[in-house]
Order: sequence, then C-alpha cells, then structure tokens
Amino acid sequence: MKRIGAVVCALLFLLASATVPATAQPVPTSDPGAPRSLGVPLTDVLLIGGTVGTMSDGRRVIWSASSGTPAILNAVDPTTGAPVLSVPLPGSSGAYGVEQAPDGSVYVGTYSDGKLFRLPPGATQAEDLGVPIAGEAYVWAIVVAPDGTVYGGTSPGGKVFSWNPQTKAFHDFGVMAPGETYVKSIAYANGKIYAGAYASWKITELDPATGAKRSLPMPADVTNPTGKVVNDLRAYGDYLYAREGTPPGPLRVYDLKTGQWTNTVQNAAGLDVTPPGPDGRVWFFKQFEPGTSELIGYDPVTHAEQRTGLLAYGRIVNTRGIGWAPVNADGYPGQSIVGLFWRGLEFRYNPETGKSESIRTTIPGQPTEVLALASGAPGTVYAGGFLQGGFATVSTKDGKATYQRFSQIESILPTEQGIVIGAYPDARVYRYDPAQPWYSPEYSDEAPSGTANPVQLLNLHEHVQARLDAMAEVGGKLVTGSIPSGNTLGGTLAVLDSATGATVAIHDQFVADEGIMALTSDENGIVYGTTTVAGGLSTTPPTQSQATVFAYDVAHDKKLWEAHPSATAKSITAVKVDGLGRLWTVVDGDVYRLDPRTGRTLKVLDTSTTATAAAQLAVDGHTLYALVGGQHVVQVNTANGKWKPLFDQQALRMVYNDGDLVFANGAELIVRRVR
Repeated sequence: MKRIGAVVCALLFLLASATVPATAQPVPTSDPGAPRSLGVPLTDVLLIGGTVGTMSDGRRVIWSASSGTPAILNAVDPTTGAPVLSVPLPGSSGAYGVEQAPDGSVYVGTYSDGKLFRLPPGATQAEDLGVPIAGEAYVWAIVVAPDGTVYGGTSPGGKVFSWNPQTKAFHDFGVMAPGETYVKSIAYANGKIYAGAYASWKITELDPATGAKRSLPMPADVTNPTGKVVNDLRAYGDYLYAREGTPPGPLRVYDLKTGQWTNTVQNAAGLDVTPPGPDGRVWFFKQFEPGTSELIGYDPVTHAEQRTGLLAYGRIVNTRGIGWAPVNADGYPGQSIVGLFWRGLEFRYNPETGKSESIRTTIPGQPTEVLALASGAPGTVYAGGFLQGGFATVSTKDGKATYQRFSQIESILPTEQGIVIGAYPDARVYRYDPAQPWYSPEYSDEAPSGTANPVQLLNLHEHVQARLDAMAEVGGKLVTGSIPSGNTLGGTLAVLDSATGATVAIHDQFVADEGIMALTSDENGIVYGTTTVAGGLSTTPPTQSQATVFAYDVAHDKKLWEAHPSATAKSITAVKVDGLGRLWTVVDGDVYRLDPRTGRTLKVLDTSTTATAAAQLAVDGHTLYALVGGQHVVQVNTANGKWKPLFDQQALRMVYNDGDLVFANGAELIVRRVR
C-alpha cells in the first residue's frame, strides 16, 4: 500500500498467469534517442473498499471500488457477477471506505487525494465533496450514522471528520489518539464513533455531540499494543468487532453494554463481518490452515462457530464487501451471504440450503503503477507493480509483456540462481526460476496445485519490517535491506546464502533508526548502502537528522564505515559502483563520488540545484547515468568526472539495458537509446 513518498497507484479478468501485449505499441521514430513507449506491462483488478447495498430501483448489489487511474465505483450483480454500473472517481487512485446511507446515497473515501465522494440514488456520476480535512491525503475508513451523517478516519494526522448531508459541511474532530498518525478503521454504535489506530492497539470512543473522547480498555491478551494495528472495526447490536493486523489476525469482540472484551476469534481474515442474520450470527472468513480460509458463522453470545465448507485460497482472502442479498439461482432461496475478494472473485453462500460457490466477476482490470524495475538479459527488463502488484517480463524491442499475478513488489534482482523479488508487506524475499512454470499458491485464488515458483526465502514480519527495497549479491551471498513497518524506525540488513537461500545473518537497526533504501556491491566483496531517516509510515518523527551511506564487508560480517555526505539530506535513494570500482550516489539532486574505503566525499557534480525527488543511477562500464529530480537525465564519464545533460524524462525508476535506458513512469515503460 502507501510507500515512502506516498506514490500511489484488461477488459478481461486476468488469471493467475497470462501473456498480455503492451497496451500502447512502441512508437516508431527516426531519432534513436527519442522516447519510445513499451506500453503498460502490468494490468490487474484490485478491489479494496466495498459494501452490500441497493440500487435506486431496489436491486441488491455489491458496491466495490476498483483501484486505478482513476478509481472506479462498481455496482456488481450478485447473481451474474457483472457490473451493472461503473462510476469513475476523478483524481483518486482507490478507496478503502465504501458505505451506503439510509437514503441510498453511496459514499466513498479515497486515498492519494483524501476526498469524499457521493453517488446519489439513481445517479451515474459521483459528486466530489472535497477534502474533509486539509492536509489529510488518505481517507481510510468511513461509516454512516442512521441520520445520514458520514464519519471518516484519516492520515497522516490521525483524525476523524464528519460530513453533514443537510448542511453539506465538514467538521474536524481532531486527533483521536495522541501520537497516532492513522485512523485506520471506524465504526458507529449508539451515537458514538469508534476509531482504530494503525500503528498500535488503540481504540478511541468519540461522542460527536460533545467532542469528548475516551480510550477503550485494552483486551487482556494484548500486553504490548505496539505494532498491533486495529485494521477493521464494525458494530452491530451490542457488539463491536475489532480485528488486529494484516490477515489473518485475531478478531476481538467487545460488549458495548458491559464495556468488556468477551471473546477472541483467532485467524480471522477480515476486512469485515456481515450484519447479523435472523439467528444473530455474523459471518466472515477464518483461516484454518495456511493458504486456506473458510466462511464461518459466529454467535457473539455463545461464541459458537458454524463452518460452511465454502473455502477461499491464497495469502489474501479478506472480503471487500460482504453482506446479504438475493441470488437468482437454484439452491439460493431467500437471502444469501455474498461478497467479493480483492482480485474480483465473488463468493456466495445460502445458510438455508448450505449451497455455496465462487464465480469470477467481469470487473475490468486497471493499469498498475510500476514500482520496481530491473535489467535482465539484453532486450529484457523485469517490472514489479505497486498495490495491485504483479511481475512482468518485458521485451524492450516490442513491449511484449508476460504478466504474473503476485504481491506488491518493491525490488527485483536477477541472479545466476534466479530472479530475486522483494515484496510488501513483511519485507519478504522470493526467488523465481524463469526456466520453470510460474505458480504462486499465495496469490492464486484456486485450490493449491503444483510446485511453488517463486519460493519464499525470507520473511521479516517478526522484525517489524515492511518493504524490501534494496538487494545486492556478492561472494555467494545475497544481501537485502528493508524499511520498517508501522510507526517504528530502523531497517534490517539480512544476508542469505545465494545457493541455498538459507539465512546467514540478520542485523536489525543496522543503521540506527534509519531504513535501508538502496544497496550495491563491488568486486572486493563489499556492499554499499543508503538510508532514509523516515519511519515506516513516514509520519513518525525521526530521531536522526541526516541520511547515511555505509559500507559492509560481507565475508567478515562487519560494517566498515558510515558517512553523511549532506547535512540536509533526509533520504538517499541510489548508490552504484562503476566499472572502475568508483562509488557514486545522488544527494539532493547532485551526483557525488565517494571514497569506497572511507565514505569521504571526493567529488560533487552540480547536476541540479533544487531537485529533491528520489534519484536513480544506472551504470554501463565507465558511463554513469543519473536520473535526478525525477525527470532530468545526465551522463557522467566516471573516468574523468565530466558530465552532460542528456534529456528530460519524467520517471520513478530507471535501468540500463544493452544500450537503452528504460524508464518507469506511472504504469508505462518508456525506452530511450543512449548508445
């Protein structure tokens, strides 16, 4: 999801592996250095926010927001799985909060732009109600009170707002929990609002009539709230349901009358529970074994669980809208439980007959922003996606892309043993053998079959790490660097055996309270890295004032030095060693040459005076290419230090491949000939 810097993110629903042509064909040009589009290599459907509700004519549908540019609010027919209405949400990339009001209005809280949208009953265009609180870029969750007032939780301020449909005015209730920068979840019950924090187990009860706030007591099994996200909240009747962490996690039940936590259901998948059925049960998915979850009914009074036999597969099976609706099919009398999973699969279950099934919806996929880019064999690059995720092998000649469904990918490193992939969350490391069929049971929604490829080598969840941003290989060892999760500070440097994948060493807080942004290596077995002072959420106050460049001796498992090239730089995002063994980085838009023995600055090339955007470096022997300020490309002769501007090309990522520079700009790949 959100990464440092807050970078946010066909007509056929993609299967677990598919070959797709680039959506934009390469543009012929007589100028070999002119930009040439390779198209969009990554396309998939991603559903996050959702609810079961009605159309203006009374038909029950599953409302669901699909991520893209822009995001789309879909109304899905639970019988056919087809969207009966699709409404763009201009300027937004996606939505976690989708709720329907008693008057039939559908409200959507979006991310990247931090807005609230309203779709009136019968309308085909959404109303942009604006940004509820200035400076809040994410609306994480919303809930609608019986009187139609909308409440929502935000970041990076950790606030709650309301929107009054009569006065059409927003109100800012302020920070819910001191020190918490996210309100990740929200619920309404008996005139009170319940707001859940992201970085620790804190639930705040807000009285919107008076503005008074109080903290709910801690559950008995939560001895240390740090790192325990209140990811989901929902209130029905006398009970508040609160689920912890990334799925699966404990779902805790709070009795609103007695003020006591009464039960915990382990391994709940989230992201929601149904309204109670006629017998008082709520329904949700629970994991009974890794990779397999099952829909269950839960009685909040007796704590009894009823299994259904409706199974869901994969690492992520949390529901994106779940509730009650009629299904016009045999075996589904009355009301059935219906909902969607993140990749557009619909599930349904009838409690009366016990019949259940899953069907593929026809919600179209959306282009995925390229977050990771790596150079492979001549004429080949590898792309990894943000949020929707996915992995693609792309030809630089014609843009032909082979797409594989996968996690959000932070980094890619081709090696002799296979292609190593750094994934979010939990700073996971995988190795993919391109000579064998791709099969990821974690990211397939079908029953497991076949041998996993890629294979997971490392998971840093227990080390409170989120993003595996950096990798390098030297001396038979794979070295990785990561960014922490939650409101924590400090990255982890891990060392793995390249041949076996076994973990050799793990160093938490390798650079005190700084996350690791980039790694590279030289022929002498030394790994060089760069850092950021920011924490996992980029809202945690840093304890360090300067980003760091460091050197690490892999064979002796020893840090050699730390250096601070700039007194002002908070993040240094690129580092490379050239063909002469010289060490280069980019600091505040300027290219620096450092002494690989000490980290001392040897030369500063004044390549930019104001650029502070994330930089990229690529090397071809004695030639260094630098992307500074996110758009200016310069060429450096590393033998003599002379440089010249080449061209402007807006991009997040840049790699060199066989005479070409390949750029990732949003969802598109662009190639420019430089040699």
